[in-house]
Amino acid sequence: MKKQSICLILGLTILSLSLFAQGDRFTQRVKVNYSKPVYENVQEVIPNRASRCYEEYEVRTPINRTSSYRNENTIGVDTIIGATTGVIIGNQIGRGNGKVAAKIVGGLLGATLANGIRNSDYSHNNRNNTEYYYETKRRNICNNRVINKSVLKGYENYFTYNGKSYSKFSPYRENYINIETNINF
Repeated sequence: MKKQSICLILGLTILSLSLFAQGDRFTQRVKVNYSKPVYENVQEVIPNRASRCYEEYEVRTPINRTSSYRNENTIGVDTIIGATTGVIIGNQIGRGNGKVAAKIVGGLLGATLANGIRNSDYSHNNRNNTEYYYETKRRNICNNRVINKSVLKGYENYFTYNGKSYSKFSPYRENYINIETNINF
C-alpha cells in the first residue's frame, strides 16, 4: 500500500511538471559577414524660379448671361393662361362624353403653344445680343525640373548561423546580429 502511494505521488508529480513545462529561450550574438547597402529610387521636383511662370489669355463672355445653364422648359404665367384658354375652347367645341376629352386636349395644346412661343422669343432675343466683356486669365506654364535620385534606404546584413546563410535588413550597418532560439520540451 505504501509502495502504491509513492508511485501515485511520483506519477502525479511528473505529470504536473510536464504540464507546466515551458521551453527555454536563448539569445546568441552572431558576427555579420558583410553588409550590402539598399537604395531606393525617388524623384525630386525642383520648382522653376523664373520671374514669370504663366501666360495670360482673354476670355470673351456675354454681358447679360445669368448662368451657364438655362432650363427652357418652365411653367410660367403665359403657360397657365394658354392652358386655361385651351380648356375654355375645348369646352365650347366638345359635346356629351367628348367634352371632357376636348377640355384635356385643348388645355394641353394651349399650354404647349404658349410655352413654345415664350421659348422662341427668348432664343430670338439672345441671338441678337452682341455685347461681351473680356476677362484676363492666367495659365501656369512653369516647367519644373524632375531629378531622379538613389537614396540609401538601409543595409542588408548577411550572416551565417548553424551552417546556413541568412540576412536581416536594418537602417544601418550591423557588426553583430542577435538571434533568439527557442527550445520546447
